[in-house]
Amino acid sequence: MSAEEAVRAYLERKISRREFVKRLRAVGVTAGAAFSYAEMLTATQAQSAPALDPSEIRLLEAIAGRIFPATDTPGAIEIGAASYIDQALAAPYRPQLARYRRGLQELERYCTATLGRSFTSLSAAEQDDILGKLEEGKLGEAVAGGPQFFEMVRRHVMEGVFCEPYYGGNRDLAGWRHVNFPGQRYGYDDPYINRVIDLPPIANNRPPRKGE
Repeated sequence: MSAEEAVRAYLERKISRREFVKRLRAVGVTAGAAFSYAEMLTATQAQSAPALDPSEIRLLEAIAGRIFPATDTPGAIEIGAASYIDQALAAPYRPQLARYRRGLQELERYCTATLGRSFTSLSAAEQDDILGKLEEGKLGEAVAGGPQFFEMVRRHVMEGVFCEPYYGGNRDLAGWRHVNFPGQRYGYDDPYINRVIDLPPIANNRPPRKGE
């Protein structure tokens, strides 16, 4: 089995991590490199597995779209903020997954009980009214810890808008274009010293290092 075939088999969960390392070593990959490769693929698998179900993602997208709405430029939906949050909830933010699910379910039940419709079916004005009440704690016990839940979602939406695209948000670098951020460039020519950078943004597509 070639290294490429071993990678495919591991990603498809046809072989274990131990067998994957063994097969890489058999084709000449050093033990250290094999373990590093396995760790990277394990992280990739965790990030690619969805944390929320499709209905929860649609609801989260609708909320994100009102927190950072589209105007003449892309908003949170177009930029992929919900994708970023879903990916984060599958790995580094996994301890917050249960809170997300509970909050989304409670918000949906409130809308159905009081307005007879899903949050996603409401008009933009109605959605803004609901989210405003959620932020101010005016939904009472309908959504436990409403203001804290709203603030957590709002913070994560903004992360998704402006993050490094590798993490699932900032699609087409649209978030960075909003604020004229040129990306993580490593040094500038003399004409750009002590002046606003007018270069188009670029992304760093490497996998994150441990702890990032």
